[in-house]
Amino acid sequence: MKKRNFGVSGAVLAMAAFVAGLAGIVSPAHAQTKVVVDPGKKYQVFEGWGTSLCWWAVKAGAWSEANRSKLLGAIADPDTGLGYTIFRYNIGGGDQPGHNHLTKGDGGANVPGYKPTEKGSYDWTADPYQRTIAIELSKRVKDPIFEAFSNSPPWWMTKSGCVSGSSDGSDNLKEDYFDDFADYLSEVALHFKKEWGITFRTVEPFNEPSAGWWKSNGGQEGCGFKNNQTKMIVELGKALQKKGLFPETSVSAADETNIGDALNQFNKYSGEALSYMFQVNTHSYSGGDNRAKLFNAAFAKDKKVWQSETGPLHKSGDENIALWMAGVILADLRDMKASAWVDWQIGDPAENWRSLALNHSKQTFSPNARYYMHAAFSRYIRPGSRIIDSDNGNTLAALTPEGALVLIVRNSGSSDVKYEFDLGEFVKIGTSAKVVRFELPGSLTKQSDIVVSGKALSMTAKSNTITTMVIDGAEGGACKPDSIIPYSKINNNEGWSTATEISLSKGDSLSIGPHPWEGGRWLWSGPNSFTSTNREIHLGKMDGTMSGYYKAVHTNASGCEGSVTFKVVVDDPAHPFVEPDTSVNDTGVTDTSVAIGLRGLAGELDASKLNANEPVQVFDMQGRFLGTSLKRIRLPGVYIVRQGVQIHRVRIQ
Repeated sequence: MKKRNFGVSGAVLAMAAFVAGLAGIVSPAHAQTKVVVDPGKKYQVFEGWGTSLCWWAVKAGAWSEANRSKLLGAIADPDTGLGYTIFRYNIGGGDQPGHNHLTKGDGGANVPGYKPTEKGSYDWTADPYQRTIAIELSKRVKDPIFEAFSNSPPWWMTKSGCVSGSSDGSDNLKEDYFDDFADYLSEVALHFKKEWGITFRTVEPFNEPSAGWWKSNGGQEGCGFKNNQTKMIVELGKALQKKGLFPETSVSAADETNIGDALNQFNKYSGEALSYMFQVNTHSYSGGDNRAKLFNAAFAKDKKVWQSETGPLHKSGDENIALWMAGVILADLRDMKASAWVDWQIGDPAENWRSLALNHSKQTFSPNARYYMHAAFSRYIRPGSRIIDSDNGNTLAALTPEGALVLIVRNSGSSDVKYEFDLGEFVKIGTSAKVVRFELPGSLTKQSDIVVSGKALSMTAKSNTITTMVIDGAEGGACKPDSIIPYSKINNNEGWSTATEISLSKGDSLSIGPHPWEGGRWLWSGPNSFTSTNREIHLGKMDGTMSGYYKAVHTNASGCEGSVTFKVVVDDPAHPFVEPDTSVNDTGVTDTSVAIGLRGLAGELDASKLNANEPVQVFDMQGRFLGTSLKRIRLPGVYIVRQGVQIHRVRIQ
């Protein structure tokens, strides 16, 4: 296993002086801040850091091979670069001939489409430069994740005949072209897989679809899509399935600019649409108070959340841009529990929006402060790391696949702050932390090791810095389920009770609504094959056939299960209550239809022994849902696989 490089990783860049951010830490100098790090509260498995390829790759793809290689090294090398592994390829719509208004991104916004006319053939020579960057990254990066996304359908599918939007910002896809657009996106995805060796894990048909600002003759592609998102997702899912791409390639949505819009749209998606979706994409430009709500909604439906694009669109105050963006990263990973963090474009022409200044005429580049800030995160929290709990909003904690604890501290205030990290929840922890520090005007440099003593680490976060600490030998952290409070109510005119043994008369109604009342997933089982995924269940006009044990299993954000069982007895002489047989079944797991765990899983099963025609659900060893296909598992290890009523332990090499 290659070690992280803790040497000096970047020279100080010349930058203008800055004013300390008003939104940063304002604690008095040397104030003590205690932070408890709890490995028992394990959250998302982090898939990686990344960038979209438009529009910089449309320009940089024309560089010489040697100069491209240097640039891609700065982006992808995990030790000396940023170590990015996620890349979003923009499938261009291609504007109508005679339109010359797509000028943003130094002209890179003029992304060619692969089908320039409705009646003509596909032009697979289109967009050679962005594609060159994608192909070279696919060969350079270990286990890359590629997503394809669209800013607009081809011009001939639009109502306005223009790929930058409609005349008034309204929805711009022609009403009878949903299937045509799905066919276009899926055909490009198929060609990339067959001819260029890139398999898109997801295809995203929208980009900021509800924003209302995509209007004709604008400087970039854009398409209003506030309505009928479910219809588009279903059409795209069917097209991917028809071409043999699904589920290896599935749908993501909806890349709203506002997290609140992402939440509102997600809650409208039909069950059929959700069946084709692998993840929820959102930009985190605005709507930050909805971060946790979006995660809760997505988690309840077994979907990952990606922060798929962001930048300083709504930045205010004088806080340095690099430290401000670090705050966005912390909020996205801590509150929204994003499984991936993707920048808008690494080489934007605007200084505050980029990590690399690209000179396309000279084919050169130079990093800025944002570059080194990102490196303080991305070189150390690598794909496969697990975000864990730390109870301070300016910190981030993660466990790496190699068994190291990574701690990151942001101090964007004008005073130094002392921190004491309580690591007492770890069974084992190393005796020292390796340290690197990001400082203005722009560097990431090695610092002296910090001693870990008595499962505690004390450090001083200098003003206007980001400090990254890595401690080897981190072990422990038992899974901690949430405490469940049982609530039930007989008929609508009576109050709630916390009793778990409930007696009713024939004809009564029953509502059961245990807490926690938000967050996590619920799965119910009961008499007569009763199942539900709602937290609160309602049973009306009850009789003795409905008597029995109703069990609710709650899975929290850490993948930890808690449960509560209600004994419900209806006074019905015609159907008297009989205690059910509670013996363990032959798999060694009770309540196999709802249990995910290690009980009864004595050995490992070869993946080839699974029924190839029966759907599966894949979980990590803590019970956290990972997806519905073994093909999506990119990291070696042991996983729990549920297929029908059978639960297996499967090793992925």
